[in-house]
Amino acid sequence: MFEVYCDSSYNESEDSYIGCAVLRDGRQIYQSTAKIQNNPESNLNCELAALDFAVTLAKIFSKNDKEIIIYNDSTEAVKFFQANRKEIEKEFPKSSVSFEYVPREKVNQAIADSLSKKFPIFFLDIPTFEVESFSRREDILSDIARNGPSIFYLVKNEEMSTNKKTCYRLVIRTMEKILSDDRLYLVKKGGPGTQVKAADDIRKDLSDLSVISSLDAKGIRLENSYFLLTDETWGLRGTDNQAYSILPASVPHRIICDEVDRSPQNIFRKAERFR
Repeated sequence: MFEVYCDSSYNESEDSYIGCAVLRDGRQIYQSTAKIQNNPESNLNCELAALDFAVTLAKIFSKNDKEIIIYNDSTEAVKFFQANRKEIEKEFPKSSVSFEYVPREKVNQAIADSLSKKFPIFFLDIPTFEVESFSRREDILSDIARNGPSIFYLVKNEEMSTNKKTCYRLVIRTMEKILSDDRLYLVKKGGPGTQVKAADDIRKDLSDLSVISSLDAKGIRLENSYFLLTDETWGLRGTDNQAYSILPASVPHRIICDEVDRSPQNIFRKAERFR
């Protein structure tokens, strides 16, 4: 069976995007994020564009699959395509095509929803940095354990997050203790990507002399610090092992991650043996 899960993010004053996840026999074979052209006027127009794009993907990736199912979480958009199913099916002479509603909470639809909110950041005019995996890097773990550099990472604040906005808490700590965790960033979902917007806001803050002064008073050093990629900021990472940082490009720092266990606790647990 061939399936396409599609969703869109409508942004009235910004660009809108489509996210799609393509599966064959229950296994994902393709994901994509695409900008919607011609400035759609409503959320329904966005979802119709998403379903139309899903049909295009089915033409590209289906291999005469007997059954093609395309999912979306808008009942109105699904009904429109259901009404035109016979006409669309003519483009798939060896397959039956159906359009079905699926709630956003379902795993694959949630993936499509997430993809529709992830703008491909490496098309933006912003600097990126190499990502270093610390799992087997004794030099990084030893530096964190013995020299006490500042480590920056974001934690999602569930209580303050809504359907339209995501709230991130900036945590700055060393091996020994948390130095700061009182800076919150509430950003609108969609458009250039929630994590990209949060990173932009934080980078501007960390370039402000008054903010730098207040952090310095807490013993926080920006220079030679680390930005730790976690699940909350994995969207800042792109291809070729590059990522967009929350720290200003002018500040010497490194971006680190663990490919498997992305929890902040993991790095301090691994660095413990180097103390």
